Amino acid sequence: MSQENIAVVQRLYDAWGCEEVPGPLDLLDPDIEYVNPVGAIEPGVRRGLPAFTAAIEELFEGWSAWKMEPEQFHDVKDQVAVVVRYEATARTSGVRIEGRESALLSLRAGRIVRYEWFHGPEDALRAAGLG
Repeated sequence: MSQENIAVVQRLYDAWGCEEVPGPLDLLDPDIEYVNPVGAIEPGVRRGLPAFTAAIEELFEGWSAWKMEPEQFHDVKDQVAVVVRYEATARTSGVRIEGRESALLSLRAGRIVRYEWFHGPEDALRAAGLG
């Protein structure tokens, strides 16, 4: 199952790389949860595909360019921890940022049921019990 889960998560990031929002619907559970960490502009949990879509759209709206490249995938049972390198350019100021962060995606029956992102590149690994 691990390679299948990683393939699902890779497809999601590939879609986002092409600015396909919210991503392939066949990969997203209708009751998907989007989790912002403490310290995010809007911390907390959003539930359902419309809320997930709105969260992803908001991400892209603030930036004239947003590029995410997964560096690592770690499969743990029904979750995939991803370490991501990103580069972005703010839409209004033109300020360019880059860095690394991580996400922990939970899957059930080949669909993503939870997307939780973290500020640090190792945080998702720790949340998955890998660090």
